[in-house]
Amino acid sequence: MKRSPAQKATKIFSRPKGKHLRKKQQIIKLENIYVKYFGDRKISISISNDAKQWKILKKAVLESRKGYFDTKSLHVLTSIMTYDGILVIYYVKNPFMLGAALFYREDPTKLLWRSEKPVFITREQVILLDFSIDEDTLVLRLTSKLSRIKRIDLIISEILSLAYYDLVKHYSQILKRSGKNPIISPRGDRFWESQATFNAAALYEKGKIHLLYRAIGDTNMSVLGYAASSDGVNIDERGDMPAFVPYADFKNLRDTPLYSPYMSGGGGYGGCEDPRITKLGDRLYLTYVAYNGWDHPRIALTSISQDDFAKKDWSGWEKPVLISPPGVVDKNGCILPEKINGKYVIFHRIYPNILIDFVDDLKFDNNRYLKGVFSIKPRPNSWDSRKIGAGPPPIKTEDGWLMIYHAVDDRDSGKYKIGAMLLDLEDPTSVLYRPKKPILEPTSIYENEGYKAGVLYPCGAVVKDDELFVYYGGADSVLCLAKANLANLLDYIKYV
Repeated sequence: MKRSPAQKATKIFSRPKGKHLRKKQQIIKLENIYVKYFGDRKISISISNDAKQWKILKKAVLESRKGYFDTKSLHVLTSIMTYDGILVIYYVKNPFMLGAALFYREDPTKLLWRSEKPVFITREQVILLDFSIDEDTLVLRLTSKLSRIKRIDLIISEILSLAYYDLVKHYSQILKRSGKNPIISPRGDRFWESQATFNAAALYEKGKIHLLYRAIGDTNMSVLGYAASSDGVNIDERGDMPAFVPYADFKNLRDTPLYSPYMSGGGGYGGCEDPRITKLGDRLYLTYVAYNGWDHPRIALTSISQDDFAKKDWSGWEKPVLISPPGVVDKNGCILPEKINGKYVIFHRIYPNILIDFVDDLKFDNNRYLKGVFSIKPRPNSWDSRKIGAGPPPIKTEDGWLMIYHAVDDRDSGKYKIGAMLLDLEDPTSVLYRPKKPILEPTSIYENEGYKAGVLYPCGAVVKDDELFVYYGGADSVLCLAKANLANLLDYIKYV
């Protein structure tokens, strides 16, 4: 799990004390290569396979900047390997100022962060004699024209904390709401979706984004509607009738609006709620919350052929089957779009954890249910401390499975916020990175006025043209969209 720079020890390859700073540049050992940063005007990098034969890369990694403190020639002081990246400390003269830059561990030529202000400055005319690194402290020895020697102690973790908070500020709007929100709203002339249209599964197929959204109408029962968009924002097509309705024997839907402790989104009569869709081979698998209006909500599974879906032949849905155990509230079911070691991976949620199961097949019956063998838990004293739930089916990236999830904070229990994490590609029970901040919070009017004020609920996400489209319900009333550049979002998850 990713920790804040201020909360963890810094891993340092320190150089011996007393060595003159110009005698030898710091060498950083990465997984497969050695690197060192150097320069007395601009900062460059050289690489080596054995720390003996070095190759200098032509392009400088840091140059002087107009309008900043480091407009003059840059001189490398040292480079330090940390859990957050390679921290390069450099200086400029007259006056003497220290700057800092953080480079990616995976790509030491790629700049992650650079200080906008000096991390240390003195107005005196000084000469840098030497430096040393003592655990988390960078110790400088400076002398002035009066030959006085000063010792300056700089805390490395504080420099990393500065980088961390700058990055949080930079990425604070990493997931941006669409200016067209809400993109789907209730239609008063359609009896089945006259009250609410929200949480939607999403599928990107043949140049279009297809949406199956939860709809509540005059009957107060949840069904699923269909819509499609070529650009992911503007709705080009929207069905006149539901694409999926609850009809399986296990529903036993009520016909009276009595109160239920499990009522959700205004749909007191139950139905099919909060869909997620996964493509596996030539079939599309739909998971949703099956609720009969009184008993514990459970996860149901159905599927449809890709051809029937494309033709909108909704009669092609297989008869749904319950896959979570009776007597337990189990929600947020979704299926990984690839097998892992020959097994299907299913995420779901029994309060307060995300649960994960590996199954041999998707042929469930009344004697076989999910068990919740593995779990991802809330984090104490964090924005996701009360409960967490999987959102859309995880998306495969080079850095891991991207999971968008929703969570609630014990200190702010009325708000559902959206977060992101990266799971190991070969072991999706292992969380590689999980930022300390959510990527979207309920601040807009359409997220705070409706059946459940302050609720963001993501069920669908797709990648189109290197952009991530996240579809979420706002206040359990309307369907909304937020987008992010995928590469930027992955950087945020890994490094903030």
